[in-house]
Amino acid sequence: MKSLLRFPGERKLALTNCPIPLPGKNTLLVQTCYSLISPGTEFTQAGETRASLLQKAWQRPDLVALTINHLKSEGLQSTLRRVDNRLGRPMHMGYCAVGRVEATGDNVSGFVPKQRVVMAGMGQANHAEWNRVSVNLACPIPDAVADRNAAFAPLYALALHALRQGETSIGDNIAIIGAGLIGQLVAQTAGTAGALVTVIEPNPKRRAFATSKKHVRCYATANDASENHFDAVYICAPGKADHHLIDDAARLCRDRGMIVCIGNVEPTGKRKALYEKEITLRQVRSYGPGRYDPNYEERGEDYPLAYVRWTIKRNMQAALDLMADKRFDPSPLITSEIDFENIVDHFAMGPDPAQLATIVRYRPFENTKAAPLAPSGQESEPVNGHVRTGLIGVGNYSGSSLLPLLQRHPEVEVIACCSQSGLAAVARSKKIDGLRTYSGADALLAEDEVNSVIIATRHDSHAELAAKAIATGKHVWLEKPMAVDQAGLEVLREAAGASQRRIFMVGHNRRYAPMAKQLRAALPAGVKQFRYRVRIRPLPADHWLHHSDQGGRTIGEISHFIDLIKSLVDRELIELTCRWIDRTAGDSIWQVRFADGSVGEVSYLQGNRNDPKEVLEIDAPHFTATMGNWKRLTINGKTILRNWLGQDKGQAAAIDTFARAIMSGERPDLMPSIKEEIDLMARILAAANTPSD
Repeated sequence: MKSLLRFPGERKLALTNCPIPLPGKNTLLVQTCYSLISPGTEFTQAGETRASLLQKAWQRPDLVALTINHLKSEGLQSTLRRVDNRLGRPMHMGYCAVGRVEATGDNVSGFVPKQRVVMAGMGQANHAEWNRVSVNLACPIPDAVADRNAAFAPLYALALHALRQGETSIGDNIAIIGAGLIGQLVAQTAGTAGALVTVIEPNPKRRAFATSKKHVRCYATANDASENHFDAVYICAPGKADHHLIDDAARLCRDRGMIVCIGNVEPTGKRKALYEKEITLRQVRSYGPGRYDPNYEERGEDYPLAYVRWTIKRNMQAALDLMADKRFDPSPLITSEIDFENIVDHFAMGPDPAQLATIVRYRPFENTKAAPLAPSGQESEPVNGHVRTGLIGVGNYSGSSLLPLLQRHPEVEVIACCSQSGLAAVARSKKIDGLRTYSGADALLAEDEVNSVIIATRHDSHAELAAKAIATGKHVWLEKPMAVDQAGLEVLREAAGASQRRIFMVGHNRRYAPMAKQLRAALPAGVKQFRYRVRIRPLPADHWLHHSDQGGRTIGEISHFIDLIKSLVDRELIELTCRWIDRTAGDSIWQVRFADGSVGEVSYLQGNRNDPKEVLEIDAPHFTATMGNWKRLTINGKTILRNWLGQDKGQAAAIDTFARAIMSGERPDLMPSIKEEIDLMARILAAANTPSD
């Protein structure tokens, strides 16, 4: 299929071949008929995409700060790979679309094939021939509403949510600053609700359009409107740097009035008017409650009606019902209509103040099926290399850490990949000629030419995907954790018997690192004590690792550190315990004991920005060693190894071990068997879920 993507690294927009997505458990697969271009938001995105690297840095100082921190902790090469991976990943355009349901996920009800639906949300309702959309971001379209009009439902939902934030009711005097598409919709919605509407807009064509509605007054500037008059002022215009929108709105508000920011407005204003009138300032976050909540959007969990009356979906349903009842009519807002094939040219012309809404038409393609496509347009030839690898999941870690190493390895050829949304796979295909991209793991695993896979997806999918890969006879590199619960481990136990003639490796790369090799050679026999300090930094609140079904950050990472200690001791692990300090944050103390009497402790805690992430100290009679954040190794007070330009956590050596094992057909001694890996993960899960005394 084709999708409109923006490529920040290449500073361009392009119609690009992508894999047709597969419906997830809580999503619909929809064939798109129409999409809607909202010019304010989308032309801004297009401009940001075409901006230079310096301009991008100016626009996102928060990301610049993160990049500098990463440079300090992990070195130049790792940072460059991460930046290149981020800039190289394309992003969808669009957030309002209409189509026909093709398929539904296992947990979806209330939708049937061929049903007309409206879709909402960036990354879901894209300018694309096919879309996968959450069940809570899709609504059936009433028979009385045409497809073109239904495409406005998400924007009407935004207007409805804004008016509720502003507590506007019948007879209220409201002012709307900015009469672009969103401002026009807010004006129309407020008028329907019985409010008295004043529009402030410098563009005469937009003012003329607004005054075509009955009982709407218009002014060119805020100075022309009455001061101290309005119950609420809605700002639907962008305001950055030295704007005066908040000050203008405050002057227009009555005592204890309200300012509602809908546009991209920095909330800066003089305190005097805000204080003296005790004005309430509110920000509208998209279409209503549920937006950006992964439980609502990704898991399809609705909010109880009695407690959250107006969610995203209920706002869209209300908008559709009001269109069916002829009380909302968006058709006059359509100022142009284009074919999907011409959408790049439309954006290339730049924003036009005379344009409000643009409808994009899609040609029917009844015979299109979800099949592997090569986005580069090249035919894929059979590969003669021995290790022919497919990537299942190409997110940040896989794309920036593993893929560059795989590409540099002389015995490895990356010939296929798939990712959840397809975008990461498209990004990889731009850099690897002939790379085959697939819409799902099943299609990739069915490819005979792929003899090995790298699985680096979200944690809850690891066990199932690894079991499927084993069943198809592939060699498997599985990123940690092997599973997030005992049920997942049982799936792997059942599959383990079929893996005996195939290489199975968990991505515990630290045991293969040069510093680990030096330690292994230097450690004395007998009892040793290990103290491993791991200091983590908080993740964003909306990070997927916070989702309850992912097992938590600690379960996802702790096996790295326990495995390293286990590899250094090289004796049977006989006891593993966990004491939680704060399970939600991940803070915990893990203690291990081995058959030779050696003991170890991993303190996995929230740290500050100045703490190194990892410090390993080892003590034994007449022996001490310290590994400092994979940059410096000292043994008995002498520096044995130092990495001046960054860290070497063993990824390259681990990939080399994996490739050579596949080529030789023999598992090296340093590589644990699948049974040993399952047993370790089972101990970790048992310890994590055993109540502390």
